[in-house]
Amino acid sequence: SDVYKRQPMSKLIGRLRYITILAVLGLAVTSFASFGWAGAKTFKLVGELLQGGWRDDVNLGLLLGIIDTYLLAVVQMIMAIGLYELFIGDLEVPDWLEIHSLDDLKKSLVDVLVVFMAVTGVKGLLSAEDAGDALRQAVAVAVVIVALTFFRIATAWTKANPPSARK
Repeated sequence: SDVYKRQPMSKLIGRLRYITILAVLGLAVTSFASFGWAGAKTFKLVGELLQGGWRDDVNLGLLLGIIDTYLLAVVQMIMAIGLYELFIGDLEVPDWLEIHSLDDLKKSLVDVLVVFMAVTGVKGLLSAEDAGDALRQAVAVAVVIVALTFFRIATAWTKANPPSARK
C-alpha cells in the first residue's frame, strides 16, 4: 500500500506481528502434549477401575486430575487460536471461539480458568489432611474465582459503557 512505500519502516514493523507464530506453535505443541498426557491418565484410570478401583472413591482424585489436565490443554488451545486470530489471520472456528480483541481472548481464558479453579478446588478438598486444610483450600479457590469473575464482569461493563458514554 501507499503507506509502506512512503514509510518502509512501517512495513517492517507491521510484519513483526508474525513473530507471534512462535507462541502459537509453542502453545499448540504444549496443548497437544497436554491432551496426550490427559489421555494417558485416562487409560490409567480405566485400568484402575477395571481392577476393582470402582469400589473405592480414591480414584475420584485421579479423575479430577484428568479433568484438570484436559482443561489446561483447552486453555492452551484457546490461547493459540486467539493469538493466531489476533496477529496472523482469521480461522474457521465456532462463534464462541472467535477472538477479535485482547479482551475477547481474556474473556475466553477467564471463563475456562474459573472452571479449572473449581475443579482444582474440589480436588484439593478431597486430598486435604484435615478440616483446616480443606477450609484454607476452599477459601483460596473461592477468592481466585471471585477475583476472576469480578474481572470478567468489570471488563464486560467497561466495554459496554466506554468512558465517552458515561458522561
